[in-house]
Amino acid sequence: MRRRLFFFAAALLLTAAIASLGAISFERKVESFTPLGFDAVPVQGFWQVESVDDPATGLVEGDRILQIAGQLPRDRQQLGELLRSQPTSELLVGRGDALAAVTYQRPGLQLDLSYLLLCAIGVLYLLIGLYTALKDANRPAPLFFLWCLTSAALYMLSPPPLPADRADLMIGLVDQVARNLLPALTLHLFLVFPAGLMQLARLRAAVPFLYLPPAALLALNADLAFFGGRLLAGPPTESKLRLLANVELLLLVGFSLLAVLALVVRLARHGGWEERRQVQWVIAGMVAGYVPFFVLNVVPTVLGLHQPGWLSALAVLPLALVPLGFAYAILKYKLWDVGVILRDTVAYSLTALIGIFGFVLVNLAINRSLESDLTVLRNLLSFAAGLGIAAVLVPAKGAIAQSLERFQFGSRLAQRRALVRLGEELVYERDLDRLCGKLLRGLQDGLGTAPVNLYLSQGGAMVPVRLEDGIPSQLAMDAVDEKLWSRVMVPLSAVGLPLDSPTPEQRLFAAGYRYAFPLRVREQRIALALLGHKRDDERLSGEDVELARGLLNQAALAIENAQLLDEVHQRLQEVMRLEAHSKGIIESSPAGIAVLDEADRVVSANHAFAAVVGVERPAISGRTIAELLPIRPLPEVGAGMVEVSYCEANGRERYLQLSVAAHRTEEQDLRILVVQDVSERIAMEQALRERERLASLGMLAAGVAHEVNTPLTGISSYAQMLLADLPPGDPKREILQKMERQSFRASQIVNNLLEFARNRGDAIRTLDLRRVIDECADALAARAAEAGVTVDWTPPPERIEVDGDEGELAQVVNNLMANAIEAMAGQDPAVERRLELRLQHQGSRVCLQVVDTGPGIAPERLERIFQPFHSSKLGRGGSGLGLAITYNIVRRHGGEVRAENRSDRRGCIFTVSLPRHVPQVN
Repeated sequence: MRRRLFFFAAALLLTAAIASLGAISFERKVESFTPLGFDAVPVQGFWQVESVDDPATGLVEGDRILQIAGQLPRDRQQLGELLRSQPTSELLVGRGDALAAVTYQRPGLQLDLSYLLLCAIGVLYLLIGLYTALKDANRPAPLFFLWCLTSAALYMLSPPPLPADRADLMIGLVDQVARNLLPALTLHLFLVFPAGLMQLARLRAAVPFLYLPPAALLALNADLAFFGGRLLAGPPTESKLRLLANVELLLLVGFSLLAVLALVVRLARHGGWEERRQVQWVIAGMVAGYVPFFVLNVVPTVLGLHQPGWLSALAVLPLALVPLGFAYAILKYKLWDVGVILRDTVAYSLTALIGIFGFVLVNLAINRSLESDLTVLRNLLSFAAGLGIAAVLVPAKGAIAQSLERFQFGSRLAQRRALVRLGEELVYERDLDRLCGKLLRGLQDGLGTAPVNLYLSQGGAMVPVRLEDGIPSQLAMDAVDEKLWSRVMVPLSAVGLPLDSPTPEQRLFAAGYRYAFPLRVREQRIALALLGHKRDDERLSGEDVELARGLLNQAALAIENAQLLDEVHQRLQEVMRLEAHSKGIIESSPAGIAVLDEADRVVSANHAFAAVVGVERPAISGRTIAELLPIRPLPEVGAGMVEVSYCEANGRERYLQLSVAAHRTEEQDLRILVVQDVSERIAMEQALRERERLASLGMLAAGVAHEVNTPLTGISSYAQMLLADLPPGDPKREILQKMERQSFRASQIVNNLLEFARNRGDAIRTLDLRRVIDECADALAARAAEAGVTVDWTPPPERIEVDGDEGELAQVVNNLMANAIEAMAGQDPAVERRLELRLQHQGSRVCLQVVDTGPGIAPERLERIFQPFHSSKLGRGGSGLGLAITYNIVRRHGGEVRAENRSDRRGCIFTVSLPRHVPQVN
C-alpha cells in the first residue's frame, strides 16, 4: 500500500512538472505566432537590425532601434512585448548617420496548427497515462505512464533555437531527454506487455542495457549544451552535431524495428485469448495513429514535397489513438469488442476517405471543365456532386462493412446471419421441444459458444432443456436474482462466500456457463438462456451479445406461444379425454339418453336411445322427440322419474321411465332426456303375479275338486239309479235326466279345474302333429256339422314332429277348434262358417294356426283372453278355463300361443308355435 501511494505521488509530481514546462513552452511558442518581421541583436544603447523578413515593418537591414514609443527595450522579451502590443508603433531608429522616425507595422498572425494539435495530444497522453496509473498500479501500468509522460513532453515542448533563459534551457533539456528515452521505453513496453516476453531471469536482467545507448547519447548532448564539450564530446563542431543527430535517428529506427519485431513475435505466438486481444488493441492504436502521420507528414517531408498546413495538422490528429490503444489493452477495456470496433472504425474511415477524395476529384474535374467566370454553375454542380456522393456513402459503408465482416468471421458468417433468419423461423414453430433445440443449436453454431442451455419456466421453478451432470436439475424462482430479469445480460461468477454447498450460480459456472440471458414477455418470466465462452475461451463481444439478445427476444415470444399452445393442446386433450370418457359412459349406459334443444329437437343421442325409439342413430339428430316417442308432454325438469306407457302400432304395450334434467351452455339452454324401457320388467312382474295367481287357483281348484267330486258322484249315481227304476214314460224321468246331465257338467267343470292345476311332464315323446290334428278333426266333425261349420284341413306331405304329451297337445287342438265352432255357431246362417287348420314349418319352430270366420274378439279382451275364468260364454255354459288350460299346456311345451283378429275383420286367428323336434346324432 505504501509503495502504491509513493507511486501515485511520484506520478502526480512528474505530471505536474511536465504540464508546467509545457505551459511555459506553449506560451512562448504562441508568441511566435505573431512574428516581429525582423531579427535584431542588442548592442550598447540600441538594437541592431541584422535581417528583415517582412518589408511592411518599415525597417531595413542595418537600422539601429533607439526607442520604441519613447522606451529602450532592456531585453528581447520586452522588445517583443512593446512591438506586439499594438498594430503600429512609433520607432526612433538610426539609419546611416541620421536619425529617422519609422512607423512599425505589426505582421499578421501565423498559427502553427500542427503544434497546437500536438500540444492537445500531449495533454491527452498525460491524462491517459495518469488515469491508467491510478486505475492499475501493477505492471506494466507504471512503465506505460512513463511512456505517456515522455511522449507528452516530446509533443508539448518546443525549445527555441537560442535559449534566452533558464526556462528555455530546461525545456530543451527535457525535450532532449524525451527524444533519447522514448525509443528505449517503447521497446521495453513491447517486451513486457502484454504477458511479457521477458519471463526468464536472464532477459529481465538485460533490461537496463536497453537504456545504455540513450543514456550515452544524452550525456554527450548534455556535455555539449552545458559544458561546451569539455567533459566528453570535445568542442562543438558542425560535424559532431550532425553525427549526434544521425546517431539519434539510428537509435530511433533501430529501437522501432525491434519493437515491431516484438509485435511480430507476439502475433506468431499462440497465446491466450486475452493476450491476443491486448496485442490487437496495441496494433490497432499504433496503425491508426502512426500510419496516417507517416504517410501525410513524414513521407512528404523526406521527399521535400510542399503540403498545406491543414494536411499536416490532419496527420497529427491520429497520434491520439496510440495511447488509447495501449490504455485499452492495459485496462482490458472491451477486449472482446476489439474486432467490432476495428471493423467499424475501418468501415467509417474508408467511407469518409471515399467521400472526401471523391468530392475532391469531382470538384477538380468541374473546375477544370468549366470557365472561371461560370461560378454559379460550378457551385451548383459541386453541390449536386456532394449530394450524390452523400447518397452513395450509405450503401458504400454497408458494402465495406459486409466485406470486413466476411473477412472477420470467414466461414462462420453464414451461421451468424442464419441467427437473424432463425429468429423469424422460431416465431412460426409451435412444437416446444423442436423450438428449444433449434434455438440452442443456432446459438452454438452462430456464436461458436459452448456449452449452451435453456432453463424453461414451469410452475414455480425452472427446469433445463438439456440435462447435464453438475448443473441444477431445477432452479427455484427465488434463487434467481430479481435484478437479472431487468438486464440485457448478466455474467456469471464463481466468487462467493465459502459455504457448505455451492450456490446454483457457482455450479453453473463450474459447468462452463459464463453468461445468463433473461427471456421475458410483458413482465412474464419465460426462460433463462445460459451461454459459455467462445472457442479458445474467448468472451462474447458486444455485437455477439446484441445478436444473441435479438434472437432471444424473438425466441421468448415464440416460447411463450409454444407453451400456451402446448397448454391449450394439453387442456384440449384433457377435454377430449373427459369428453370421450363421458361419451363412453353415455354410450355404455343401458338407459337411452338424448340431448334436446329448446324446440324439443334431438341434438345427440346414444345407441340405447336409438334402440328404444327403433330408429337408426344417424337419422335421429334434428328430429323432434314427438316424432320418435308418442309421449306428450315430457316431464318437467327436476320432476324426477316418471313412468309412462303407450301402445305400439302392432298392439304391444310399452312401458317407459322418463326423467328430464337441465343442461345450459353458452349458446342455448338444452335438456337431457333419460329413457329406460321397463317393458320386459313390467311383463316379468305381470307374469310373476299371474303365476302366483295361477298357483293359488290351482290350490283352490284341487281343494274344490276334492270337496265337490264326492257329492257329485253321489248325486250322479243316485240319479242313474232312479232313472233305472223309472219306466220310460214316467214324467219324473225328464227331471232325473236333467239332474244327471247337470251332475256330469259339474263333474266336467271340476275335472277342468284339476286339469288347469295339474303340471304334467312325464309323458313327453316325439309325435307327428299331423296325426294329432287328424284325430281331433275327426272327433269334432259331427259337432262342426251340427253347427254348420266347414272344417278345412289339408295335412302337409312331410312329417311335422314335435316333442310333447300327445294327450295335452290333442287337448290344445280340441279346445281351439271347439272355441271356434262355438263362436261361429251363434252366427247368422247366411254368413259363411268356415274353420281352417294350417300346419307348417317355420325354421326351428312348428306353427299351427286355427282360423275361423266368426265374430272375432273384442280388442279390449285380446290381452286377457288366456286368463282363467275369462270367457265370452260365461253364463252360457262356458267355464273360462279352456284357453287358460291351452295357454299353460303350450307354455309347458316351450311354445307360444297368441290370438289376433283377421285383417278383414271376419273372424280371428289363434297361432300356436312349438319347438321343432331335433333328431339326436350319435
